[in-house]
Amino acid sequence: MEFFKNVKWFFEELHEANKEFVSGVRQDVKEFRTDMKDIVKEHNPTMGKVIEGADRLAQAIGNFIKSNPTIFEPKNTIVPDMKSILRESKEWKELKRDSELELADHLIAKRKGYTHHGLYIGNNQVIHYSEGEVRIDSLEDFKKDCEIRVIDSVATYSKEEIISRAFSRLGEKRYNLVFNNCEHFVNWCRSGGKMTDSI
Repeated sequence: MEFFKNVKWFFEELHEANKEFVSGVRQDVKEFRTDMKDIVKEHNPTMGKVIEGADRLAQAIGNFIKSNPTIFEPKNTIVPDMKSILRESKEWKELKRDSELELADHLIAKRKGYTHHGLYIGNNQVIHYSEGEVRIDSLEDFKKDCEIRVIDSVATYSKEEIISRAFSRLGEKRYNLVFNNCEHFVNWCRSGGKMTDSI
């Protein structure tokens, strides 16, 4: 009996190690993509702008698809429900209590027809692009009675640097749905880039 317990323990540990490895590889790939894009922009600004524009357009399309999954779901199919898969994913954590939030968390409020992104800055406050401006609102105002989640987006800066970067753009009024939206803002604060999983 002890032998089987050891075998079970071995496979459970192997499974956990594999999950950590895959998560680390995904993080490294995201960081590599962001770094490569920054290098291209540095050495060839024109090409960098093209890549940035394509990146933002793909992100906007991805956001639209995520926000309106029923439009794109084929009827009578055996394709798995992506919503339930994302819900179970380790990268999406449903908030149980506001007290579980950590400084510089990437927040998503699931609103009717779209998702809204913000950065948690402590004291039940969120900095985000709202009504065309980077501003600070209370967590309750950010939620607007919606479901809220934390997403594990790439963070290449410390929490303090992320918050500092966010405050450096406070009051900015250059919102653009395709090229400079709320998700771009949070990703820029956390990693300096605008790459997302929707690409």
